[in-house]
Amino acid sequence: MPWYAAPALPPEAERAINVLGANAARLAILSYIVENPGSLVSEIAEGTDLAIGTVKNHLAALVALDALETDPAPSVPYAERRGRHTRYSPRLDRLVADYRQLGRLLGVDGE
Repeated sequence: MPWYAAPALPPEAERAINVLGANAARLAILSYIVENPGSLVSEIAEGTDLAIGTVKNHLAALVALDALETDPAPSVPYAERRGRHTRYSPRLDRLVADYRQLGRLLGVDGE
C-alpha cells in the first residue's frame, strides 16, 4: 500500500488550500461570486457552465469554511424562509486572508 506524505501545515494554511486551492471548479465558482455578489445557485451554474450538483457541493464547502455569506443565513429555519432562494456573496476579507496565506506558504509573500 503506498504511503503519502502529508506535510505538517498550520491550520490557516490548510484552510486557505481548501478555499482557494481545491480545483478549477471551486475557483470558477468563487470568481463568479466575486464578480456577481448575491447570486443564486442556478445563476452560478449557468455562469460557470458547471452542473448544479457540482455548484451546490462547492457552495456548501465554501459556506462551511466561512468564505461565503448567505442570504438568508443557514441558521434561519426553512419554514421562515418563505420560499426565498439562497443568495451567495463573498467574504472578501476572508478570501484576501486566504490568498495571502497561500502566498506565505509558497514563499511569495506580497506584503
